[in-house]
Amino acid sequence: MASIVAAAGLPHTPVYPRLAAGPDGAHIAARYAAVSRLLEEARPDVLCVFNCDHINAFFLDNWPTFAITSGTELICPVDGVPGVPATPVRVHTELAAHLHAYAVTQDFDLSLVLRGGADHGVAVPLHFLDPHARLPVVAVQINDMVAPFPSARRCFALGRALAEAVTAWPQDLRVALVASGSFSLDVGSPRVPAGHGHVIPRPDWAAQVADTLRTGRIGELLKSATPATLADAGTVAGEILSWFAVLGACTDLTLRHLDYEEGEGHAFATWTR
Repeated sequence: MASIVAAAGLPHTPVYPRLAAGPDGAHIAARYAAVSRLLEEARPDVLCVFNCDHINAFFLDNWPTFAITSGTELICPVDGVPGVPATPVRVHTELAAHLHAYAVTQDFDLSLVLRGGADHGVAVPLHFLDPHARLPVVAVQINDMVAPFPSARRCFALGRALAEAVTAWPQDLRVALVASGSFSLDVGSPRVPAGHGHVIPRPDWAAQVADTLRTGRIGELLKSATPATLADAGTVAGEILSWFAVLGACTDLTLRHLDYEEGEGHAFATWTR
């Protein structure tokens, strides 16, 4: 049967691919490489990427709370990501359809997308973790951009349900999960200083998240991640909901790597068996 062999969490900052390839980007490249090495050791057959859309692949006239993409390919990225050209990404169609069907039986009403694309929330992780596009993907979209958001506990429970779906898959398959996003980040609001693209309003919240990941106190983290906390942490701080879904799916894995630097709004993490 199929099994979840590894999980990772990392930011999807759109400029990181270009910066990592530049003369001063060694540190960025090394942080992604540390995650990539551990995923490679787990020898996954497919990457399941939990992400948010930034109103690029979806729009307000068709905005699902949860969605999963099934089809032969995913155009990615559909927004402009420096250093990452838009290319078709192979989708594990059968697994995606299976996850969707199983989730519905567990009272999760995921939208099923048969053709479409994904933005930098998927493209940046794939650029660093699977640069040669060897592995098929399954993209799971979680709304964290347009209120009301699903709750932290609901996202955690969705991860648990999808983990059950993986173990119910009848064929041998090694699945790796990827949580894409930041914990505190504000883009396009009055809090962003003039001349800056973003600001980290709550580095203390990001540090708290990193600490609870390190100590495994996930229940406390779920309680703390209220709508008010996420709103205070930034306009795109809801990206942490993707992490909660992955945490729900990897409860039997062990944290192997956690890279958080003081003052940041994100972290790099890997869980394996």
